Amino acid sequence: MDRVRSALNIDAWKEAWLDRRARRAAMRRGALQRRTVPRGLGSTAAIAILMTFSAAGFYSGGHYDQFKADHGSVQDIGARMFGMRIASVAVTGNQELSLDEVFAAAAMPATASLPFLDIAAVQARLKRVPLIAEVSVTKLYPNKLAITITERTAFALWQKDGAVSVVSADGTAIDALRDDRFVSLPHVVGQGANKRVKEYVGILLEVPELADQVRAGTLVGERRWNLKLKNGVDVKLPEEEPARALALLAEVDKDSRLLSKDIIGVDLRQPGRIVVRLSEEAAHVRADALDKRIERMKRRG
Repeated sequence: MDRVRSALNIDAWKEAWLDRRARRAAMRRGALQRRTVPRGLGSTAAIAILMTFSAAGFYSGGHYDQFKADHGSVQDIGARMFGMRIASVAVTGNQELSLDEVFAAAAMPATASLPFLDIAAVQARLKRVPLIAEVSVTKLYPNKLAITITERTAFALWQKDGAVSVVSADGTAIDALRDDRFVSLPHVVGQGANKRVKEYVGILLEVPELADQVRAGTLVGERRWNLKLKNGVDVKLPEEEPARALALLAEVDKDSRLLSKDIIGVDLRQPGRIVVRLSEEAAHVRADALDKRIERMKRRG
């Protein structure tokens, strides 16, 4: 048996095999250590944890909101670094509104950048201004903005509860009357009169010979108009065909100068008739004259 083992050299083969396994196990352990514990991993993990906690504290403490208010969002900061800040704003179409009023209404932060500016929000804010009918906001890259405005046109003055507003043709209150720029516009008074201002102006246009004598129109019960003339005379118009009734008054006044007499009111609400209300003094004079006439008739009888 010993001669067989010696002939085959079994012990040498076994020792070589065991040595090879030991060397391979050592190599695997070394590779595993190098793979699972890279150099600097602990420091990197510690820094990442600190940064996470710092960012969370920065945000939850309100510091991010303040930073954003002062410098803009991270996107805005990046865009400005690439030259896309809003360097100029061109405004066209404004007549009554000043540039300062337009910029104030647009409310664009100084930290805004062109790519991340919400133009829909800017347009919505501008359209809240009563004087602005339409507005368009356009980005002109890399750093310009264009605002095109269509203003409502002042059409009439509307008085309600003592306050006077300038209104457009559709009745929208544009602004309070602040100076004498619009005092020559048609003047309407009363609840709902602003929505029927076109109707009122249409009546006056049909009777131009009296239009210049009218100071204001009052909508009564949201049904019909009363006119106040510049000489203080009140004219009550009917609900139906008011322009036709006013034209009849113009014809009578042309022949008799009725509106220049001592009267305080004219009632046109009855079709084809004109009812005149005299002033108190004129009424006394008329009553005295009538009494004297009756007295003379009695004497004759």
